[in-house]
Amino acid sequence: METRSLNEELIARYLLGDLPEEEQSRLEDLAFSDRECRRRIVAVESDLIDEYVRGELSEARRRQFERRFFASAGRRRKVEFARALARVVSATATEEVAQPAAIPWRDALTAFLRGLNPAFGFSMAAASLILLLGVSWLIAETGRLRTQVAQLQADQQTRQRQDEILRQEAASARARSEDLASRLERERGQRERSEELARRLGREQREKSAGSSFIASLFLPPGISRGGAERPKLVVPRATRLARLQIGLAREDEFKSFRVEIRTAAGQEVWTRDHLRPRQSRGGRIINLAIPGSVFGAGEYELTLKGVINDQKTEDVRYYYFSVLKE
Repeated sequence: METRSLNEELIARYLLGDLPEEEQSRLEDLAFSDRECRRRIVAVESDLIDEYVRGELSEARRRQFERRFFASAGRRRKVEFARALARVVSATATEEVAQPAAIPWRDALTAFLRGLNPAFGFSMAAASLILLLGVSWLIAETGRLRTQVAQLQADQQTRQRQDEILRQEAASARARSEDLASRLERERGQRERSEELARRLGREQREKSAGSSFIASLFLPPGISRGGAERPKLVVPRATRLARLQIGLAREDEFKSFRVEIRTAAGQEVWTRDHLRPRQSRGGRIINLAIPGSVFGAGEYELTLKGVINDQKTEDVRYYYFSVLKE
């Protein structure tokens, strides 16, 4: 709603309480911020009071006027002042009709004031007092309205500043949250890559370890015959680099060193070793042999254990038989 769209009829309906609530609120908001609007409302209010005092309002509007204006002490004073002023104007007009028309207005006014009887003079004094009180009330009311408008404007500016601060804080918090989420995402990616690298290195290390250090082991106890149904079996996987044989000795095998010869079932010698010394274990004396895994193929083998008497002479001690399985 704009000031130029206002008319006296609309303002009169507002003063008489005949406007819808939505239009009434818009008009009040405009009055708080627009001095011209307030001036026009005061002018229409004065016209309504004058029309009521002169009896020019319709019956419906008269009832609306009395219901609205007599409910306020300030407006009742305005109505009483208008009535008193109307009586003064009416009496003045009556005396002017009775006097000659050629008297100047200054002289007529002077004669009128001098000719007032004490009662009428008191009425004029009372009317003047009412007028003074009304003007004072209007000035005070205007000052109060201006103060309220200024306070409303200050409150609005404060709310705007607070809203701007809140928006800035929200934007800063959102930026911090996005930065934190980005850093967490980077750290998670780095951690996943590190874990994947560790798993790959571990797998390669295990594969390397399995391929380079896997040892096939077999214990050969004394007393294995050539024709025995159950020969010890040495399982040699393809990745095996070393086969370890433990040869068990009997109590009577009392030589300081031994010689070992390994042959295939066909009698072909595949491996031999001298100067082997036994060691004591929980199960008795044993000789440890470390043989490259590539020596053995799948098949039957015979191990000959010889005792060394001196550097030039050996004696057959016993024979061991075993099978080799390749995987």
